[in-house]
Amino acid sequence: MQCGRRRCIGLAVIMMGLAAGSACSQAPSDSAPTPMDFSSRQTRAPGEYLVTLAAGADVKAIAELYGRFGIKGTQDLGRNLFLVRLTEDPGPAKLEELRGQSAQIKAVQPNFGYRGNVRGTK
Repeated sequence: MQCGRRRCIGLAVIMMGLAAGSACSQAPSDSAPTPMDFSSRQTRAPGEYLVTLAAGADVKAIAELYGRFGIKGTQDLGRNLFLVRLTEDPGPAKLEELRGQSAQIKAVQPNFGYRGNVRGTK
């Protein structure tokens, strides 16, 4: 009887292993990951831009290049990154065009606000 019980347990382990292996080898019907769409949950803050200065550049470079749009404020975020608030917003394309004319400005991008998909809150 002892030998029969071991044989049943061994057979059960083998069957479970085969079943698990079979389940793992089956690919789901839609195996390609779908990119998440954040476009509906992000909003550009009008007149706000993140400006990165080149190494060794002075913060005055921001006023020299973008001052014509009326700078309301410049906040140092660290590591040569500044939040710049403009009175007149010419749009990201115009600021990028101007950035190309200055070696002191490494990058400029709109400041985006992100909203999570929160339910049940107002």
